[in-house]
Amino acid sequence: MKITLADQYGMARNRHGIMERTYDGEVEFEIRSAKTHAVLEVIRCHNIIKVFAKEIFAHCIPSQEVWDPNFNGGTGDWVDSGLNLGQYSPKYIIFGASYDVNGLPLDTADTRFYIYDDVSQSYVPRALDVGATFNGGLINPIPIAEPVRPLKRIERIYFEPSYQPAGVPLLQSDVRAINNVLVLETTLQQDEYNGFGLTAYDYFTITEVGLVGAPQIGLVGNCGVDPHSLFVNGNAGIGLECSTSGTATITLTAANPLNMINMIQEGDQIMIVAHGGTITANTLGQVSPYYLVISKVNGGSDIVLDRTPVDFNNVPLTGNIAVFQDQFRLFSHRIMVSPIKKSADFEITCRWRILID
Repeated sequence: MKITLADQYGMARNRHGIMERTYDGEVEFEIRSAKTHAVLEVIRCHNIIKVFAKEIFAHCIPSQEVWDPNFNGGTGDWVDSGLNLGQYSPKYIIFGASYDVNGLPLDTADTRFYIYDDVSQSYVPRALDVGATFNGGLINPIPIAEPVRPLKRIERIYFEPSYQPAGVPLLQSDVRAINNVLVLETTLQQDEYNGFGLTAYDYFTITEVGLVGAPQIGLVGNCGVDPHSLFVNGNAGIGLECSTSGTATITLTAANPLNMINMIQEGDQIMIVAHGGTITANTLGQVSPYYLVISKVNGGSDIVLDRTPVDFNNVPLTGNIAVFQDQFRLFSHRIMVSPIKKSADFEITCRWRILID
């Protein structure tokens, strides 16, 4: 059977010869010589994009307003949605690396990322699960280093075709190209992400990559911090005061400033820590301190979460807690099949391909 470009972009033939989807996305790293710009290696990994993210990407120019049938005395009108849609669009491709407490690369010896497979006699990526990223971000993000930050803006956006059956899928002439592959691209320049500067031969071993939607920020004036922390909001660095009674509904207390009551909106992600705490405070033994807000009335104090906050022993949290709004939206996350070394000798282009149905 003749092979087409379909295999590259998520289309493959099943045992009946019919074209069908096999995956939702692909991460590609193109490694080039910093001196000659010649392509030295291309590494591709299949990946999955969250459904809500694909919906956002597919409607990237939506209206800020929504239709309210009860407005104007019941005649209806377009009213402001109250959502900052720019925060929900993909803006960054962020990177994590494998290194020890001294900043030295670990490569596949890093058990946070890789396990040894006795069958293939090689190191393979660990499966990502709920507890893989305790902080709601990457496993080991490259820390902030101003002015060369691990917050690479998406520098180029374009479309490529995928190949889909147009009639009888067994015939090559009936396969057509459709421009529904969204490509988000950024390039790590020669002087970016080359390690902690411990030696002249220092480098980062990139082991993971994430596609992130978050607000646009300028210089942050911080070094050595998780980039995720730049997008977690509270009241002057302290979480909003809240109480919980062991259910999925938590309640903002009257101690919060009035201008903070509406900071958290329906659809937000929040972070729960100990009462009076900062983002580095005790997370009360939760598997993950991050939750999705599924209901929040404007001006109201009750926040309905996607699940009841519990600790490692599945005991519901009760009493006073602190809540942060989290604007860091990790649309997709991938551990690389093999680590990618970055140094002053290489330029690396990262492309995120997403199939838009």
